This record gives sequence, structure tokens and C-alpha cells, in this order.
Amino acid sequence: MNADLEKLIELEKVDSEIARLRDEVATLPKRVAAIEGKLADDKARVEKVKLAIKSNEAARRKFEGEIQGAQQKITKYRDQSSSVKTNDEYRALMHEVQFAEKEIAASEDKILELMIALEAEEKALRAAENDLKDEAVAVEKEKAEARTRTGEDEALLAGLSEKRTELRSGVSDSALAHYDRVRRQRKSAIAEAREQKCLACFVMIRPQTWQEIRSNEQIVTCSSCGRILYYDPANEPALEPTPTKKKGRSRVAETQGDEAEAETARATPITPAQ
Repeated sequence: MNADLEKLIELEKVDSEIARLRDEVATLPKRVAAIEGKLADDKARVEKVKLAIKSNEAARRKFEGEIQGAQQKITKYRDQSSSVKTNDEYRALMHEVQFAEKEIAASEDKILELMIALEAEEKALRAAENDLKDEAVAVEKEKAEARTRTGEDEALLAGLSEKRTELRSGVSDSALAHYDRVRRQRKSAIAEAREQKCLACFVMIRPQTWQEIRSNEQIVTCSSCGRILYYDPANEPALEPTPTKKKGRSRVAETQGDEAEAETARATPITPAQ
């Protein structure tokens, strides 16, 4: 195989792996940021439920205060009722007592509703705190994995960069310039040729060019996409065996055979039946 072609094939593999590793290194922080965003959402959910519980407690204290105030009014009205002089005054005081009692009943109903809501809020808080705890563990695990993977990728990148430099130094300037130009444009500069086609753009190759590619002895580029082509005989599809036809008897042989059978029949004596 042509020395430049062999090195360029290997260089393409190295460049592709370097690109993959760089993408992975760039993606890992984004993945950690995404899971940290989920952690922030869980923290916000916990704080929201805690705020709802605080609001519930404040509302209950408010209604408890209103009940206490209404009870004090009832006590005051009953004390005043013992000293009133007319029925109208007494009825007015009893009306105020009834109104205060209704206020107490309404506040007690509100407190009951708040207590029922508090049970659901406390349950939601426990669930949110458990989710937050699990998410925090997942975040730390993800960060540790990201740090480990980043370190491994950077070590691989360092080794591949050295290999890339070594490969490029062994390729002729013209071939390397063509490789770099095509790779910048198409993300790949090498393509296998198989069944007289470029496997990158699937354009048919002329017979003379196909023979040149099959030898792998020179740099040949695709006339359509510009990629450098190579041939791998191991990937060439196997030829299907040609079916063999059975030779039939000729017409002359069949005629001669029929005549011989007839002559034998005439020569055979017929034995009379007993």
C-alpha cells in the first residue's frame, strides 16, 4: 500500500477519535449542569412546600385569635346581660352573643380545613425532601463520574495528539494539504471504495480509476466528493458460483439408441404360450 495512503487512513481514525473525545469532554459539564438544574428544582419544591406550611400555621393562628376574641366578646355580653333593664337591651346582647358564636364556628371550620391541608402538605414535604436527598446523591455521583471520565479522556487525547503529530510528519505535503482541506469541508477525508463506488457519496467510479484504487499504490480521490479512496479486498463481496448445466443426450445418440432397442426386439424369438 502507498505509504502516504496508509498513514492517512490511520490519521483519519485518530482525528475522528480525537473529535469524539473532545465532544465528550465538552458534553460532560453540560450533563452535570442538567442534573444540578434538577437538584435546584427539587430544592425549590421543598422551599415551596415549607412556605405553604408556614402560611397554613399563620392562618390557623389568625383564626385561633379570632376565636379567642369572639369568646371574650361572649363573656362580656353575658356579663352585661345581668345588668340590663329592658328586654330590648337583653335581646340585643343575645344577638351579639349568637353572632360571636357563629364567628367561632366559622373559624373552627377554617381551622379544620387548614389542618387537613397541613397533613397533605407535610406528606408532600417528606416526599420532596426524600427526592432532594436522592437527587443530591445522584449529583455527587455524576460529578465524580464526570471528573473521572474527563481525566481519562484528557489522557487519551494527549496520547492521540502525539500519535497524530507523528503520522502527519510522515505524509507528503501535497497529500496532507488535500486531506486537511477535504476534512474541514466534509468532516471526513478518507472513504473506502467498494463494488466500484465511493462509500461516502456512492458515486460510481470509472473502470480505469477503479483499477488504480484497487492497487492501493497511489493517492486517488473521488471525482464527486474529493475524498481520498482506498480499497480493502477483505470487504469485497464473494462471487456467486456459476451453476453447471447437465449435459443432455444428443439427438443422434437418442436415435441410435432407439434403433438398437428395435433391432434387439426383432432378434428375440417369441416363445409360444404353454
